[in-house]
Amino acid sequence: MSVVKSFYRTIKDRWQSESGYRQVLIIAFPLILSTGSWSVQQFVDRVFLTWYSPEAVAAAMPAGLLNFTIMSFFLGIAGYVSTFAAQYYGANQHQRIGPAIWQGNYVALLGGLFLIGMIPLAEPFFKYVNHAPGVQKNEIIYFQILCLGGFGSIAVSAMSGFFSGRGKTWPILWANIAGTATNLIGDYLLIFGKFGFPEMGITGAAIATILTPVPALIIYAIIFSRPKYNHRYHLLKGWRFEKPLFMRLMKFGVPSGVQFFLDVAGFTAFLLFIGKINPGDVSILAATNIAFGINSLSF
Repeated sequence: MSVVKSFYRTIKDRWQSESGYRQVLIIAFPLILSTGSWSVQQFVDRVFLTWYSPEAVAAAMPAGLLNFTIMSFFLGIAGYVSTFAAQYYGANQHQRIGPAIWQGNYVALLGGLFLIGMIPLAEPFFKYVNHAPGVQKNEIIYFQILCLGGFGSIAVSAMSGFFSGRGKTWPILWANIAGTATNLIGDYLLIFGKFGFPEMGITGAAIATILTPVPALIIYAIIFSRPKYNHRYHLLKGWRFEKPLFMRLMKFGVPSGVQFFLDVAGFTAFLLFIGKINPGDVSILAATNIAFGINSLSF
């Protein structure tokens, strides 16, 4: 009995102590739900495309993951803005948080331009991968449209550092929920052509996906433009490019970006390989994509 009481007391102390379980969960819980919203979004995307055509669902995940693999390098760098924001916040150098976020936005600009530069390479790459002709056509369309939305996704990652770095994570959750709702509604309207919208199939799915960061960008822009935040954190005043600060972000962010890139690249290479086992049988790749989509809900 004394062991149970001791264990209970230990848990209680760790729950109530400074930097204990309670404080960690208050900060982490919205981020957990935000990650969950992304998984739900990807799962529903695949379900909608499954209802549309086997070629579309077979193409969506390889092309989508290839796009995300390239983008993950820049996401890893931009995500490091939260570390800078946390350090400046803890050091009471609040006016340096805005410039750090803007350097992350410049990383987003570079990433967006790089992804746009990948658009002409989509057709020769997917022809080399040599999936079934119907899948290949959908892969090219999906990848090229997704490349147009790179800036928004990376910029959202950088701008969210203002909140996560200060331990204020609920705005990130609401922004993610708004983005997920936009994606799901857009998928339904544009894939199947509902309520007067044209039936666009995988093209509609891609358009809905690149619209996902828009609500978050609007929410963050409204918050950043509030005078009290701009005055204290220089969220608008700090828009200038600062080479020393930018290079510091690259110094610490690039290793994070490379690790993120390598993690995602492994999944992408596997899916591309699966599609080459029997290119004439679309069902193999489609089934694999569906299984990956369901599995993503678990983590």
